[in-house]
Amino acid sequence: MGSEDRAWIEDAVAFLSAPVPDEAMTRGTHVVADVLSAAVAGVDTDANERVATGMSLPPGDASVVGTTRTTDPGSAALLNATAAITPEVEEGHNTGGHVGASIVVGGFALAEAHDADGEAFLEGVVRAYELCTRIENAIFLMKDRMNEALPWLLRDPHSTWTTIGPAVAGAIAMGADEETVAEAFRLGANLAVVSMHDPYEEGTPARNFTAGFSAQAGVNAALAAVAGLDGSRSAMTEVYDPLREMKGEAFDESFAALGDEWTILENYYKFTPSCRYTHAPLGALERVVDDVRVDDVESVDVYAYRNACDLDYTDYTTMTSAKFSIPYVLGRYLAVGGRDLWLDDFTGDALEDSETRALAERVQLHHDEQYEELFPEHWSARVEVTHTDGRTVESECIDAPGDYRNFPGEARLVAKFDRLLASRLGPEQAPGALDALLGVRDSQVRAVGATLRP
Repeated sequence: MGSEDRAWIEDAVAFLSAPVPDEAMTRGTHVVADVLSAAVAGVDTDANERVATGMSLPPGDASVVGTTRTTDPGSAALLNATAAITPEVEEGHNTGGHVGASIVVGGFALAEAHDADGEAFLEGVVRAYELCTRIENAIFLMKDRMNEALPWLLRDPHSTWTTIGPAVAGAIAMGADEETVAEAFRLGANLAVVSMHDPYEEGTPARNFTAGFSAQAGVNAALAAVAGLDGSRSAMTEVYDPLREMKGEAFDESFAALGDEWTILENYYKFTPSCRYTHAPLGALERVVDDVRVDDVESVDVYAYRNACDLDYTDYTTMTSAKFSIPYVLGRYLAVGGRDLWLDDFTGDALEDSETRALAERVQLHHDEQYEELFPEHWSARVEVTHTDGRTVESECIDAPGDYRNFPGEARLVAKFDRLLASRLGPEQAPGALDALLGVRDSQVRAVGATLRP
């Protein structure tokens, strides 16, 4: 291990060859289907369409999903990760961010390029997921301290640990031996793509490409490791010791539990295509919407943790900025009569709708210490709707819809995959693509990729 003398590093490396239970593999299949169906749908936006179909690309066997093109693994990861996070409908983890997106697209691109089987690809995804949730949980603590000390926002939530995921998943999918996978892990762990600013409120499409560049870097880390490049041993202690100090014993304990505790079983899925911080307020409002007289709403007060309260703006102008505005999401939900929101509720005429805007202006966010203490284990909120005659209705949501503790069932999840795929591939091709994704464990990954191209 050289200068690596930390038990957590030994635990992480040992985990790379540990058995993966069927339950985790099944959840991994759903994570793969979730991310790749979101990536297919995500191409169907102007900026992503222009880049995915018009960017000069080198030849290769990795799919640019949602298009007819194939390219090299790094370019495919760049474009597919960008597309996957654009709709804001891909899965994640309460204490680990949007874990699956870069892991899946990076591993998938390398698996296609090397004609890997689905079993190896899926194992790589699950192992990388477990490592990344633990590292990202610690990075979340570090982020606030860095951003208080420096004038820039040093990281986009899709751009740091997401180099590790593609590196590990891709190396495993390529059939690398244990030490080579460990080198890919070391390379990825010291190769974060740093975002100087997260322009979610501005909503510029370039924001989403940060995830793509990170996934591309992770793919290149895997390729370099397989070619014989060693990662830095000392970086594993120099970079991560400060995180260990911040988390105390919990950091080492989380890695010691690898193979026994599977964080992938505690993920969440999105059923509304908007920032996860909007989901608990929306979930609370959904419970009382039948008691709300929309024409008589005077105010909507939302009580939540601080991160959610940051999304209190009403000057949304783009798809992305609307997805990150709690006032917009709640206003739109009320304006459309309490039906489920979908992709077209964040584009075109929906953004200009006067009733939505008027209702959004009546939404106020309030920081609540009770919910702050619960976060990030629980992403909770309470909503109080006051009518012009003084009548109020209120509701609380402790675990946002789609959380593993508030999950609507596999049938609804699969229906979501189908709907996302059909939005780009059409109703005739989508069922075949869905079957291929759900059967990825028993297939060649290259054959699955072919079903995701029109």
